[in-house]
Amino acid sequence: MSIKLVFLTFTCFVLNLLANGHVIQHGTIEDLLLTNHRFDVENAPVNDNITYYSYHIHVYFLQKNENQTNEATSLRNRFIERFNVDSCNDDCETWCPKICHWDLNMAPIGPHPIGSWGIYLPLEQFIDAVSFISINHGNLTVLLHPNSGRPKIDHLLNAFWIKSILPLDGDQLSDIAPPPPHEN
Repeated sequence: MSIKLVFLTFTCFVLNLLANGHVIQHGTIEDLLLTNHRFDVENAPVNDNITYYSYHIHVYFLQKNENQTNEATSLRNRFIERFNVDSCNDDCETWCPKICHWDLNMAPIGPHPIGSWGIYLPLEQFIDAVSFISINHGNLTVLLHPNSGRPKIDHLLNAFWIKSILPLDGDQLSDIAPPPPHEN
């Protein structure tokens, strides 16, 4: 991947944040969290050797809105075809050996407050997949979060959003997860 493509992707992401008003210039980290969970970031170690093993992409839609459901289904089908994605088959929750997708969730599930679909994304495919999603998300909100073995922090603090920020249910997320089997 060329450095120009990485720079262009980053620039587009920042411009999107600015254009949609997602940049908060004043206040604390608390202003960014739409959840009951608060993190003591002032006392958090700056360099505690966090490793991002992979990412998840979650695409949200109002499951009772036919237009959004159709848009989400269409984007999902295009993503699956473009990246030749197989089903995760419930074999993996946080760690998978390759890119895979979960079924459409036609209701809130886990920390996700509305309908959604998700992708497990290995690091090698991050730039291509995120570029595709950022260009094609349309009216849909997207959450991208790392998988470091700390689900709560990964979803609520180290994630980034496209379009808008939704309130996740942090009570549904654990503080730690076992390391990926392929990293043992």
